[in-house]
Amino acid sequence: MELRSEQIHQTLQQLKRKTEQQEDELYAIRQRQIQLEYTETELRHIEREKENLIAQAHDVWRGNHGKSVAFHAEDTAHESWRKLRKHIENMREKLKQEQKTIQSSLSQMEEERKLLHKELVL
Repeated sequence: MELRSEQIHQTLQQLKRKTEQQEDELYAIRQRQIQLEYTETELRHIEREKENLIAQAHDVWRGNHGKSVAFHAEDTAHESWRKLRKHIENMREKLKQEQKTIQSSLSQMEEERKLLHKELVL
């Protein structure tokens, strides 16, 4: 019985270390999510400035060639913005998935810890 008790204590210590590591990873993910939100805010600001510049270009460039250049610039800018938004959404989804995986792992470790404690008490 003494041997099993020692094994349980060792397993509990390993679970504690793994839990701390998982919590650190979860914290890092939360920090990356915060940074992503900040980046999105900055990008929206840049997008508004870009839209203003494109509007000014439409006003300044007269004639068929000027309008063609302005519309081309606008199309290019919208396509770039769309690609950037898609990339950000993919990053957000990846972070969410990592977060779910870690939280699931933490839940499993907590259940295992409870079972070990129960076995230790009995």
